[in-house]
Amino acid sequence: MKTLKIIRNSLAVGLMLLASTLQAQYNTNPTLKIGDDAPPIIVQSWVKGEPIHQFEKGKVYVIDFWATWCGGCIASFPHISAVAEKYKGKVRFASIDSYEGLGDRKDEDAAVVVKDFLKTSKGQRLKLDVAVDDKANTMYNTWIKTLRRQGFPTTFIIDQNGKIAWVDANLDNLDWVLQQVLSKKWNNETARQVMTLRDALDDKFIATVRNEVQDQKNSYLEMIDDAEAFEKQFPDRKYEVAFYKLWAFTEIDKGKVPMLLEEMALNPRSKYINLGDAAFLSLRRDDLTKRDYIAIAKVQERLLLNEHNGTGHGGKSVEAYSELAATYSKAGNISKAIFSIQIAIAMAKEQKVPANDIEVLTATMSKYKSTKTDLN
Repeated sequence: MKTLKIIRNSLAVGLMLLASTLQAQYNTNPTLKIGDDAPPIIVQSWVKGEPIHQFEKGKVYVIDFWATWCGGCIASFPHISAVAEKYKGKVRFASIDSYEGLGDRKDEDAAVVVKDFLKTSKGQRLKLDVAVDDKANTMYNTWIKTLRRQGFPTTFIIDQNGKIAWVDANLDNLDWVLQQVLSKKWNNETARQVMTLRDALDDKFIATVRNEVQDQKNSYLEMIDDAEAFEKQFPDRKYEVAFYKLWAFTEIDKGKVPMLLEEMALNPRSKYINLGDAAFLSLRRDDLTKRDYIAIAKVQERLLLNEHNGTGHGGKSVEAYSELAATYSKAGNISKAIFSIQIAIAMAKEQKVPANDIEVLTATMSKYKSTKTDLN
């Protein structure tokens, strides 16, 4: 059972998420993009379900890449399995295990490794048909290595014409994009332009955070200008660049942060990973105003709505409600702080959290109640 030590340290997850972005491998000359023909399916074997030999015209496919050593992949199994169940009979889902031959496993048969893994409690959460890449890692080399961002998990949508319609390392918008593709409202050329401009902004973000630019302030100003130009061109895709603007505002124009946080919280397309990072990035500041805390609380409220929280980005939990209560307290909204901590205590009791941890939560509630009125 999680303890309050984890509750207190949970914001550190945000730092790890940002670090993982900076440490990812990037291809400076990607050759596979949205709108391109999907590469062929060439695997060692199918170890579960029905094989896919080729992409049939008129049918939509989701191809998800993973590995047994990839924690983020395993955490996403319930999410992608739920989406697959929703679109059963309408979309063909397939899971491709690749790059198993690492370290002391380089001489093992990947098919055997995967079959054994699928028998475990973690493996049984994956409800998709499963194939294993060949020893030459053909699927990885033709699908993943040719992308700008190389790594797992990575998920593709293949449209009715065998073209790549969408690719992402995050599943939050998979359901929405599938709806658009199935109804033939999705525009691959628009998606390609969006991906190209977002990636260019991401490159600038990475270079700035890594201190690879001569003038950081000017780089942040350019990030804001680029993001706002993107928003004008693609007003329905603001979620793609909101976090970059937030980072820049945090560095050079803090007064604009609260409104942007609220916009992110309200946008139905905002990714939970970005919302989680936004809350972390804001809460690590030591100059927050009540207005800031109010906006952060709205982001935290939105994070509670994540039904697929296996990757740690939101969802209802003792930690989430405890952190929300703390934010409301600092915002001066004591009634909501009390309400949130009461939910945390109820959940803790239901989950049989250790008694001393419940005592800490109860003491926190008493502290809030000692503040007789809201400070708004």
